[in-house]
Parts: sequence; C-alpha cells; structure tokens
Amino acid sequence: MLSLALAGLTLTGCAKTSGMETVSVTAINYTDQELNSYLFRSLDELGKVAGGEPVRPFEGGGMMCCYKLPAKWKPGIKVQLRYDWWQGDDKPRKYETKEFELPPYPDGQAGMLWALFYADGSVQVVSSNYAPGHAKWPGKIKGGPMPTLEYRRKMWQMDYDEAKSFEQELLGPRDESDSGWEKQWESDSRYGEVAVMKSFLGPKDPNYRKHVRRADQDGLLRIQAKLKRLEGTRP
Repeated sequence: MLSLALAGLTLTGCAKTSGMETVSVTAINYTDQELNSYLFRSLDELGKVAGGEPVRPFEGGGMMCCYKLPAKWKPGIKVQLRYDWWQGDDKPRKYETKEFELPPYPDGQAGMLWALFYADGSVQVVSSNYAPGHAKWPGKIKGGPMPTLEYRRKMWQMDYDEAKSFEQELLGPRDESDSGWEKQWESDSRYGEVAVMKSFLGPKDPNYRKHVRRADQDGLLRIQAKLKRLEGTRP
C-alpha cells in the first residue's frame, strides 16, 4: 500500500547546501481515518512549507518536495507540523499544529522527513533515509501500516452494500414511457460511447431500446458475479 518500498531500502535527500540538507517529505497513516492534509512549516524560513497531500487509512503518501534540515544531527532540531483529518464535505476543517524535536538521524545524516500518525492518536516526526521495513528505521512501529480486521470488514461492507444497491436498481422496473427513454437517451448521449450512440436514430429507435435492455442484463450478470465473489471473501 505504501507508495514507498518498505524493505531493505535507503532513500536519499534532494540536495545539499552549506551545512544543510534539502530533503523530501512524506507521511504514513497507521490509523483507520483519512488524513486530509499534512504540512511541514519551516521555523527558520517564513512561508516555506512542504507536504500537503491526503493520505488514506493504513497507507503511505508519496514523496513531496522539499524541506531543509541540518545535514548532521544535533540536539534541538525542531520542526513544525500542521495537519487535519477528513471531517466530511459539509464540515469545517480542524487543523492541529505541533512542534517536534527530531530524534537522532540514523547514521547521523539527514534523510527524508516523515510524519507518522498512529492509531493511539500520537504523532511522530523522524528524519530517515531508511524506510519502515529496514532494521535501522527509527519509527516506533517497525513496519508499514496493516489494516485492522474491523477496517477491512467495514470496507468490505461498503463495497457489498454498493453492489447490492446497484443490483436492486437493475432488478427494478425500467421506466418504459417516452419520457423515460428520452432521459436515458440524454444520459447515454452525454456519458456513453460516441460511436455506439451514432448508430441509433434516437430514443424511439427499437435498436437503441434493445441495446439498453441488453446492457442492463449484462450489467446485472456482472454485479451478481461480483456479489458472489464478495460473499466468498468476507474478512
């Protein structure tokens, strides 16, 4: 799930300047909540930020550019992290901002800056050229995120409910009125395959109606096959 490899891997920084290392940033979400954003803010350069992307539950983010760290570790290196969790489309965002003092770099050299979000609500920030699967990984969880059984069942149920709803829609009676076919034609003209739609004369074309009914039947068979697969693979 991580977009970064987890085992036996070292990751190099972006570039070096005098006494400083420009490094990429990333995040790992060990929780069952969606991380809406994370942003490292420089305490030394006003307006300098790095990060920003959402990270799905039990996944890792991509590498984002860039943040400057002292090339060699010393006590007292601090970074600021602002982040928020997905609340829903209709709810305001609730940002949290924290400062972290970086623990010693593995091997003493600055590496990628990681924001690590744990299921107990704690957050850790580390700088490391080693990914979570490496023996020298400094994160408190020695490996990548593993979805819980509860979360896997939740996602399975969402997938199953969506498929079941689609099946019920296809099993229900089709609106065979002229206005019903006109709505179907309008939708297919907008979202369907252009070449296919050009082969029909309009919503009253018997061949068009036959095509739609056949597509409904094919869709029903596919969704029922999916439901059968899901029923046999519930976590």
